Amino acid sequence: MFNNLNHISSDWVGLKSVIRVERVGTRAGKPDQETAYYISSLTIPASDFAQGIRGHWGVENRLHWVKHVVFDEDSAQMVDGYAAANFSIIRSFVINLLPHNGFDSLTRAIRHCAHDIKLLFSFLE
Repeated sequence: MFNNLNHISSDWVGLKSVIRVERVGTRAGKPDQETAYYISSLTIPASDFAQGIRGHWGVENRLHWVKHVVFDEDSAQMVDGYAAANFSIIRSFVINLLPHNGFDSLTRAIRHCAHDIKLLFSFLE
């Protein structure tokens, strides 16, 4: 975390901290390294920033990534009224419902349940 912002433009009104996060891991079986930067109007300990960033990415990985990859939500062609919002709620419901009924993979669960309406309704009992 950097609090010395002498070389940062004064156009960033309210900027108090710049946070640099190094991520090291494996992606698709290959070593992966990434550097991400965050800006903040807060001056809190680095451990608090780390906890907030982990929390954000936890939601991103558990919900938004699943909606994007498994349900291909970004390709949905719904533009009328509240259709997009309603289907987003339904997807969130399904993301929670299937694991609650014993499935450890949403993709396998969708394949297993997609054409079995009785099975799907049994989850609601």
